[in-house]
Amino acid sequence: MTRGEQQQVDAGHGDDPFVRQVVWLVDRAGGKESLARATGNRVSVRTLDNWVRGTYPRAAVTGAVRDLDAWARAHAEGYPAAAGAPRLVESCGPDRTPAAVPAAVPPAPEQPPVPSRSRWTPLALVGGAAAIVVLTAAVTVPVTLAVATGDPAVDPVQAAQVEPAPTAVPVVGVLPSQGDGRLYEETTGSIGANTFSDPRALTDNALGIPADTTVVVRCRYYSPVLPSVVPDGFWYLVDSEEWAGRWSPSNSFMNGDVPGGETLHNTDFDVPVCR
Repeated sequence: MTRGEQQQVDAGHGDDPFVRQVVWLVDRAGGKESLARATGNRVSVRTLDNWVRGTYPRAAVTGAVRDLDAWARAHAEGYPAAAGAPRLVESCGPDRTPAAVPAAVPPAPEQPPVPSRSRWTPLALVGGAAAIVVLTAAVTVPVTLAVATGDPAVDPVQAAQVEPAPTAVPVVGVLPSQGDGRLYEETTGSIGANTFSDPRALTDNALGIPADTTVVVRCRYYSPVLPSVVPDGFWYLVDSEEWAGRWSPSNSFMNGDVPGGETLHNTDFDVPVCR
């Protein structure tokens, strides 16, 4: 790392545990090029350059992060404690232990005083449809029928306040993110490409890739949740710059087709399926 790069890290990201850990590994290896070679180019020099400047995966723990973490645990004596920071896989991305959580239950409203039976008795005594119409506007149909028939076993106020029990909100599990160890270049089309933090839930699409931009992708994942991703239904796991760790529909890329020509390929099937 050059002196200028070190000053930039110290000025903007010196307290960032992920950056601190990457800087320690780079320094220990003797530079970004040396670290990339030592890892078998599982992490590129360009990726390391972005990481030491604070541009690293924040929406997910990517395969590149896992690869460098695994290499460091096996070959970098002192990792992770020597850098004074947690492991790389613990310093970026969201919580990787998703689970089903109960839906939030709003606070119960302050209960009004329960009216006496004398207020309901005249309604129960009124015959015909008039009593049912009046009560239907105030409470549910089952409560209306109970009052209209004079059933003392059902308290209409309590029945109207019954709420269903909260249900569990499913949270999807960790996405596969491993390819075959290689990165594949793909170029966006004339309208660019949207990226998402999760191709199954379509969350966080605020970071698009401009038109005619070449990025590297790690693998592809099948998730036909949008009509626009058919007929193939595949998504690429991008591993470049600020889009690293995000997913983009494969048909937003040229996939080897000629710019301005006929669309022949919606997916580059040379890119391996994520596992």
